[in-house]
Amino acid sequence: MENKQIEVILNPSSDFFDENDPRWSQQKNLLVRDLQGRATKVEKKSEPMDGMKGGLETLIITLGPAVITGIVDVVKAWLARDKSTKIELSANINGKTVSFTADASGVDKNTLKEFLEQAIEKAS
Repeated sequence: MENKQIEVILNPSSDFFDENDPRWSQQKNLLVRDLQGRATKVEKKSEPMDGMKGGLETLIITLGPAVITGIVDVVKAWLARDKSTKIELSANINGKTVSFTADASGVDKNTLKEFLEQAIEKAS
């Protein structure tokens, strides 16, 4: 498990900000900045959507076991900045996409850490 790397898709969202709001873009950019240097790789991808400037933005991070705690700390801190935010994390586990949603009111550091550890352990 030590050298295993997986990709995890992060979909940040907000109940307060519109996708096109520049303040929301700033918050997502803070998340990307905080993840860089923790994850092995951080990518931003946009998928075109009607009525959305720039499209729907998704973050893809590549990580291994050594950086899980750092990633959990970043996600938890980012969610704590604004109570209207949440992040859906998705990973391919044994050929199936498994998702976990964390929000500011109910994020449990151990559950998030366990999700990432299981994703790495069972990555196909």
